Amino acid sequence: MPPTLIASSVAGMLGGFLGYIASLSENEKNDWADYIKSFQNQEGWFEDTDINDENRLEWYGRDRALFHRTRHALSALYALGGLPARRFKMTQAWYGAGNMKKWLESLDLSNYWYASNMMMDAYLLLSHEYNYYQENEAARAIEELLNFCDETTNPHTGYHDRGLSEVRNAMAGAMHLYPVYFLSGRKPKYPEAVIKTTLSLQQPDGLFAYQTESGGEDCLDYDAVLILCNFYFLTAKFQKEIKCCFQKCLQAVMINANPDGGFSSHRRPEIYNFGTKKTLAQPLTSNLWATYSRLLLIAMIHKILSPQESAFQLGANLMEVWNGGTEYEK
Repeated sequence: MPPTLIASSVAGMLGGFLGYIASLSENEKNDWADYIKSFQNQEGWFEDTDINDENRLEWYGRDRALFHRTRHALSALYALGGLPARRFKMTQAWYGAGNMKKWLESLDLSNYWYASNMMMDAYLLLSHEYNYYQENEAARAIEELLNFCDETTNPHTGYHDRGLSEVRNAMAGAMHLYPVYFLSGRKPKYPEAVIKTTLSLQQPDGLFAYQTESGGEDCLDYDAVLILCNFYFLTAKFQKEIKCCFQKCLQAVMINANPDGGFSSHRRPEIYNFGTKKTLAQPLTSNLWATYSRLLLIAMIHKILSPQESAFQLGANLMEVWNGGTEYEK
């Protein structure tokens, strides 16, 4: 992946998870943070030319790209001990009763994987405004977001897509919002349905992609594991089944390990991308996001299967929430 804002940000998240950032001097961390901060615009979004119209792939809208880049930049800055240079002015559009719900109703829940990315990112922006600037309207908007999720939860799956999305799409989408529930002190609806549905998506090869026997899919595999790792602590009813699922998944995911120490997104002859031309990853090759997400998957499974032996540290950002949010570094 060539130098881009998203590459620098994901590298920061990965570096924080692996402990690499802790080995840097304060000047090195500040320089890295300053580089990321240089991409923040007046509204608060983080962007670079990588997400201009001529560089984005057809499926990747500019709104999604702005949310996506800003989320990763914010997480990287936290890992580096830094903060954005500007406040997030864009959150003001969600302030006032009904405004957050109005925005949520404009999203396409039939592609919940896509829509929920922006919903999670909205939470992160609002949470930042509340935690660092005591913006009470931000807290109210978060509550409205979760109320919407409650209203749209499908009782058959526990996913908040009104039952409009294909089930794997809905699972990957719902995963983005469960950490928001945990960190807000709310319990997701229909937890047993969530566990049963997610377990049912495990393929014969142990992973969770649409295809089987092809290395899974970095996001789908990680999304399912994050859900099951957190819901494992909500009820004892399915703990045996979750452990069996994880044992199979842990063995299967290693097919994606490469000699360079990184991981590929899958083992199919398909190019992987992060929404833009510069983020294309050739088949079977390692990339930053796949390496980070697959290491997170391994870490979460170890927290369940061998908690006393696990040396992994989780909880530094929303993508690392486990144990129902009780291990999150606030």
